[in-house]
Amino acid sequence: MTAQEPEQDNVNHSSSSLTQDADKKMMKDLSKAEACLTQDAKKKKIKEKLKAEARKEFKTLLIGSIAMVVSTVSNQAVPRLVGKVIDKSSSSLNTSNNSKFPSLTLVVLGGGLASFLRTTMLKRAQDNISSRLRSDAFRRMLTQHELEWFEDGTNSTVETTKKTVIDNEDQVSSQKEPQKNVEEIKIANTPASILQILDHDINKLSMSLTTTLTSILRSTCSCVFATSHMLSLNPTLLGLSFSIVPVIGTAAIVLNKFVKRVSKKQVENDTLAASFVEERLTNIATVKTSCRENDEADHYNEYQKHSVELGRNVSLAKGAFMGFTFAASSGALFAVIRAGGESVKRGLMSQGELTSFVTYSFMLGLGTSGVIKAMGEFSQGMISAERVYSLMGYNNEEEKFEQKTCGDETVENESVQGITIENVDFTYKSDTDRKTLQNISLRINRGEVVVLVGKNGSGKSTLASLLVGLYRPQSGQIIAEGVDFYSLNRNTQSQLVQIVPQRPSLFNMSIIDNVKYSNPNATDESVKFALTAANCDEFISKLDGGSSYIVGSNGNKLSGGQQSRISLARSLLTKSCLLILDEPTSSLDGEGENAVTKIIQICRNGDANNKKRALLLISHRMASLRLADLIVVLKDGQIAEQGSYSELSGDGSSELWKLMAKMK
Repeated sequence: MTAQEPEQDNVNHSSSSLTQDADKKMMKDLSKAEACLTQDAKKKKIKEKLKAEARKEFKTLLIGSIAMVVSTVSNQAVPRLVGKVIDKSSSSLNTSNNSKFPSLTLVVLGGGLASFLRTTMLKRAQDNISSRLRSDAFRRMLTQHELEWFEDGTNSTVETTKKTVIDNEDQVSSQKEPQKNVEEIKIANTPASILQILDHDINKLSMSLTTTLTSILRSTCSCVFATSHMLSLNPTLLGLSFSIVPVIGTAAIVLNKFVKRVSKKQVENDTLAASFVEERLTNIATVKTSCRENDEADHYNEYQKHSVELGRNVSLAKGAFMGFTFAASSGALFAVIRAGGESVKRGLMSQGELTSFVTYSFMLGLGTSGVIKAMGEFSQGMISAERVYSLMGYNNEEEKFEQKTCGDETVENESVQGITIENVDFTYKSDTDRKTLQNISLRINRGEVVVLVGKNGSGKSTLASLLVGLYRPQSGQIIAEGVDFYSLNRNTQSQLVQIVPQRPSLFNMSIIDNVKYSNPNATDESVKFALTAANCDEFISKLDGGSSYIVGSNGNKLSGGQQSRISLARSLLTKSCLLILDEPTSSLDGEGENAVTKIIQICRNGDANNKKRALLLISHRMASLRLADLIVVLKDGQIAEQGSYSELSGDGSSELWKLMAKMK
């Protein structure tokens, strides 16, 4: 028995291994099937959206399509009429050679008018669809996506060679072909990639729904009409003309699959290139101070080389296909003319009929190539459609968006006396292995100044972002007088809580418009109070145009301190219950620091209307600690301790004591 036990163990082990391999294979097959179902559901959803979009332009597209059919019929009538004119011209018995010219003239003029109407209507529908999609995409992107989507989210991925994206040194120095091993690169939702979708992809999509679809219809009609005419003229010659269709059709299917795959890679490569340019230009000062201008130019050049290489592959494939098509069509046409010549000699058809037949053969070839070309363009349009509807926030299986940070409820600002945080946990989607905030509980009342301190990375700015509604916690609640903060609509949230971030955001418009951005309906008196409280009056009076002065892109015409003071003024206009200042003095001069002191006094004692505010001050400065009613110390995402300045600073073992040694 003991001698057989090892053998039995080996058998059991082998059986177990086989079972595990079978399970792995089954799971892999299930994953593939699940991915296919998800992809099919996504394509189905996109098709439904495209149909709905096309229905909005039903009348315009209908008129354009009818005009297209009329123009196609006119084109198809011309060869027949020309053939009859030739036959009558060559007939010695005919005395009226011009009897067909009025009909021919009518057909030509009618076809020209129909072509004009078709082009006009389709272009109008295309422009309408593009405009509507851009507006809808921009609105949905702003209102339906959380902040984290813009910061860390991705709208697509691309498989690319290490040479073209990862190993920059090899890109510059090596002239070898790209390595075969690929690496998946995520395309972030950068302004550059979003702009490319709003411009390039929406243009492609709208063209696919209008010009491309009608081109398919027109070319198909041309093929059908040409075939019917050729059948009526000479069925035998028709069979000869059709002999090359299966060969060309097969080649076209292979070509379209290849072009679609490579075109998708080219679009994704161009998106990466655009994002690269946007990031480098945003950080141009760092590029220049690091003396990396030429390196970055070489890096961008590699993106362009890769794009050209992909485009070259497409052009070679298309060129080979067109060359093959031309040779095959020319050979078939030559055979048709030769066989048709014999039919004319035997009296089976006239010279004019042969001319008409040859012309229809040519038109059949054009129609076939038109269908193939349009189908390829439509496939590229569907790639763009996936990117557009991904940007708009549609899920693969159902029409829903990312978990929203707001609801539909409202609450009166004046009735809210404070904001309560209860057992809040938060984890970034980009780093799910680490909890950024854990079990945070805190109450901030109107007229109270709370200073939040902690080391970098302790979660201070994340907590501020949760309070202002930019993120939503995975568990716990933020409550405004008994109402869940995230059940309130976005406008109410904005009126309740305002934040002055570390880096102020100003738009390329006037100072007054930047200040009123948080409250466009603010009165002149309120604006004047906010500017005065933020110590903006003096420097504004020295500017050309005063408060109408255009601050430039990102406020670059103003100093950092001036930008921060305008941001402070903007925050006061909402009359919020809670005001958050995130490191407000980090870029401020003396005037700016005085402005912060004024704002602290306004929050604690009330404004011109005696309205107090709760103030959460995130700071690393010793001076800020003495202004606090309550100091909260964060450590590793948790509240390590809280209390008054005298309580915490007097305890040599406290976390605040350890931090104070590093404070200014």
